[in-house]
Amino acid sequence: MTDLNGDGKRQLMANNHQKKDKQTGIWAYEFPEDPMNDDWSRVALATNFHNAFSLTVPNMSPGFPYVLYPNGRKEGERAHIMVAGDGDHAAHAMYPTGEDFGYDNTIFKQTKGTVGCMAFSDLDQDGWQEVWLPVYDESTISLFKLSSPAATQTGSEFLQ
Repeated sequence: MTDLNGDGKRQLMANNHQKKDKQTGIWAYEFPEDPMNDDWSRVALATNFHNAFSLTVPNMSPGFPYVLYPNGRKEGERAHIMVAGDGDHAAHAMYPTGEDFGYDNTIFKQTKGTVGCMAFSDLDQDGWQEVWLPVYDESTISLFKLSSPAATQTGSEFLQ
């Protein structure tokens, strides 16, 4: 639960885990006035994750989404979202764009295997998060560093 659209209220973020690409997604649910009786409105944050082909067990995606504030949480700043793609064999960074629930879903690591649960740290204690990324089928764990826009020349936080 975090503020995903910058309105100062928290929303509930949820994903599914599906075989069919057109059914995959991550959504924000807005809290109704009476959560036990009123309808919850749902807004898509990202959909249509593309599962990798498999002859044996079908792949499913997306994996877990994680709320992240690259340089610590600051008043009025929207959450970033990191996604372990799982069966799409990719790791995603979702950057807030514009207003409301707009997010740019960028693949920052394409792999040849299942992308598992991510972990986060600040190893060098510089205030910027690192992302630990396991790829089960490759038996690897990669470490990515978030940095400032000035350091990457991209205009938004980016993984190195």
